[in-house]
Amino acid sequence: MTGVVGNKKLCEKLCLDVLMDKLSHACIIEGPAGTGKHTIAKNAAAALACQEKANSSLPFPCGKCIGCRKVFEGKSPDVITVRRAPDKATLGVDIVRDLKKDVFTVPNDLDFKIYIIEEADKMTEEAQNAFLLTLEEPPSFVRFFLLCEHSELLLETIRSRAPVLRTEPIANSDIDAYLQRTDRRAQQLKLSSPSEYAELIVSAKNGIGSALEYLDPSSFAPVMQTRTLVKEFIGAAIGHNTGELLVMLPRFSSKRDTLTEQLSSLSEAMNDLMLIKKSDNAPLSFFENRAVAMELSDRSSLSFLYTMSCAVLTALDSTSKNANVRLTLVKLLCDAELI
Repeated sequence: MTGVVGNKKLCEKLCLDVLMDKLSHACIIEGPAGTGKHTIAKNAAAALACQEKANSSLPFPCGKCIGCRKVFEGKSPDVITVRRAPDKATLGVDIVRDLKKDVFTVPNDLDFKIYIIEEADKMTEEAQNAFLLTLEEPPSFVRFFLLCEHSELLLETIRSRAPVLRTEPIANSDIDAYLQRTDRRAQQLKLSSPSEYAELIVSAKNGIGSALEYLDPSSFAPVMQTRTLVKEFIGAAIGHNTGELLVMLPRFSSKRDTLTEQLSSLSEAMNDLMLIKKSDNAPLSFFENRAVAMELSDRSSLSFLYTMSCAVLTALDSTSKNANVRLTLVKLLCDAELI
């Protein structure tokens, strides 16, 4: 499939289902942001449109025929992307009602009419119920791809009518190779600041889309600020430097969503340090520099890391329950036996 990084098994399944005319009329493609869900769906649409299905000497989809080109270039009126309005947090029933009217219009120039529904798990319950009526008895020429991060947020009745296909995490080495091959900004950053580039790769959380977004300095700056804060906070905590920790607390955000992201990063870092206690080769999710992580782990006991980790998880839980932000952070230090 064109432009897809990783996810070989998923791509092979979709292509084989198209070739054998066994592709379900609806598929749920689930995975974290940036793991290629939209690109996979676009390739599946191209496979349905490909005019070279019978030519085993060509890739599939071939990417060269008229059908493929129209899909990949966004020029086919029969491939429709459905997304929520930029100013809305959910995908509402009005959008689904428009879709319901449109599905009965026959395709213009392809054999199929294909709907790619982005952030399908953000459909309101009313929208999902409205969509279910279309999903139960769609026209034979219609195919749906529902993209989401959390398929469990979809109604059981929707999930029962559409198989859930999950994307796989993309290896950091594959993300690096893709960025170096396709984006000059990545090439320049790796040369000028290899440490920052390494932090960008690990911060992408196995997602190409996130890595591309972070190549914009304005997008990556707050991520770097969080990563710096987490490392400095852990260093002070391991050194039991209470004064420094108290001075550091105001650097955590008073905005609940941002604080949740900061505490989540802190939790990931603590997990890394505990894993290294068990194995020097343990896979890391936060630290880009294994030597730094090992040095921090060596300076602390497993019991302290565990206590600290539990304190962070408690703070995360309190944050989700709208507890006072500053009191939550002070309690974190108390629970970790740092004050």
